[in-house]
Amino acid sequence: MNENAVFIKTEAGEDAVSKRTIVQRNLRSVLIMIDGRTPVGNLAQQFGDSLIVEGLVGELEHRGLVRRVDNAQVAEDADRSELSSIMVDIEDLVSQPITPVAEDIRRAHDRSSAKESPVLDEFAMAIPELTAPAAVAAAPAPPPPADSDDVRGAIRRAMMTAGADAGVGDRAPGPVRRLFDLFAGRVSGADRKGPPSSLAKRLVVGSLLLVVLLVGLFFLYPYSRHLPHMEQLASDLLGQPVRIASVSPSIFPEPSIALEGLRVGDSGQLDVATVKLIPRVSTLLSERKVMREVRIERAGLNIAFLPELSKRQDINWASRWLKVEHISVIDSSLLLLDGSIGDLNGALDINEDGALTRLSLASADGRLKMQGSIESGAWNVALTALGWRTPGQPSLLLDVLEATGTLNSQRLQFDKVDVKLYGGYAVGSLSVGLVSPAAVEAEMTTSRLAIADLLKVFAPTLLLTGDLSAAIAIRGEGETLEGLRRTLRASGKLGVQRGQIERVDLVQAVRIPRADGVRGGSTRFDELEGDVVADASGLSLTGATMSSGLVGAQGDLRLADGLINGRLDVSLRGSATTVRAPVSIEGKYADPIVRLRR
Repeated sequence: MNENAVFIKTEAGEDAVSKRTIVQRNLRSVLIMIDGRTPVGNLAQQFGDSLIVEGLVGELEHRGLVRRVDNAQVAEDADRSELSSIMVDIEDLVSQPITPVAEDIRRAHDRSSAKESPVLDEFAMAIPELTAPAAVAAAPAPPPPADSDDVRGAIRRAMMTAGADAGVGDRAPGPVRRLFDLFAGRVSGADRKGPPSSLAKRLVVGSLLLVVLLVGLFFLYPYSRHLPHMEQLASDLLGQPVRIASVSPSIFPEPSIALEGLRVGDSGQLDVATVKLIPRVSTLLSERKVMREVRIERAGLNIAFLPELSKRQDINWASRWLKVEHISVIDSSLLLLDGSIGDLNGALDINEDGALTRLSLASADGRLKMQGSIESGAWNVALTALGWRTPGQPSLLLDVLEATGTLNSQRLQFDKVDVKLYGGYAVGSLSVGLVSPAAVEAEMTTSRLAIADLLKVFAPTLLLTGDLSAAIAIRGEGETLEGLRRTLRASGKLGVQRGQIERVDLVQAVRIPRADGVRGGSTRFDELEGDVVADASGLSLTGATMSSGLVGAQGDLRLADGLINGRLDVSLRGSATTVRAPVSIEGKYADPIVRLRR
């Protein structure tokens, strides 16, 4: 803000001064000091903090209580210069003990200029609050002022009389004064109750009483009366509607104020069980409160809401009154659709305007870590995991996971995903649309996966070994994870090298066929490949080709609901001839039957 800028009160501002509708002390003081002539820089010098004064003037202008004026308007208010100088004497008077000259000042004010002055009106209204208690020995009344006396003369008389009358009379000591006198040993023997005690004992007893008093005030104070103000301040700070169920004191692990049942967003996209506010005690009486730490416990944050929560605001007035140094997250979750990744701890960073800029979260066992920072309105995100098992069912064990990408209000995009699992590798990309219905798209290429370990997750009774390689594309959408699972479809090329199919003996079924089929045995192969399509109903392998030295097969296979169903043309090559025969494979994974088809 320009230090030479000059502001003047609007009609609403004059009305706010006369009716005392502004109760916030510094905001009211600056409103009174604005006179249409004094630049903002001079106001800052009188107030002592230019940053706070500029913020206060900006908020007054935002509320429509003051407006900026040009040089011509400044000239029209020349007569206010005298009132500006009077303010200096008023401030000196407030800092001195006030003698009983309130009536002199009021009479001088009544005889002053007929032009209304909100500054003098404010001072005159405060006279009953500033007048000192009457002394035991009353001082002689000053002579009545002459008609030429003005407000300045009354103020000077009050200041000169204050020093002379300050020590007149003795007040009856209150309980706090008696406590200080007791500590200092100024209580006479006649005033003491019981035998004299040592200074150490007095200090101990007084300290205990003080601690009991402070603890009692801490727990008995009616914090709920400030709940609407807290909700408004939190809403302004986050730029989102905030609702708080209750507020109460908390003493463990250290004294704090606990906000419980906090909901952020129109649809509760962020739910927090408890927010503990731990202030810096030295700032409790200052204009701008400082929170040394804010602890967020048992929160659930929808990932789609994170970009909205971190939107930068041009001017955040709430940040003028509240500063947060550190935000910690305890036992919280990240939500996507109706699923979650829970048991997360970490920290959040916000800038001076209260906007979220960085997050760092990790699972309680340290196996999963998430980092995020905002840049140009979008989040850069990174995931790393060691020995981490995916949530939900089926659950995959990832030896190593590294993923980097971006997050905005429309999409979570991982451009690079590297995974080591089940003895092999998988690389690719993943995209999750955040606008309902959520759409998932992925491209993955795998190599050397131990298919036997992978089948233990998806089909534990299907006995197939070998190294799996695949190149597949995945598509799907849904409102919930279950709806997404039902629509997911993976398609691409699949191959298994150096494998073996247990309980399926193709050679025996061709050489020694039986009417009821062949059970048991096994078939080794060097390579099995084909086009694969997998969805919620099962897996289909079409154009399958199996080769193993003198044995080969071609056909289609279907795996669904624990059953295998396939048609293969098997060829057995001998030294002189080649035998070809069609066979069928049917039955449960654990006990399929191979029959020769005629």
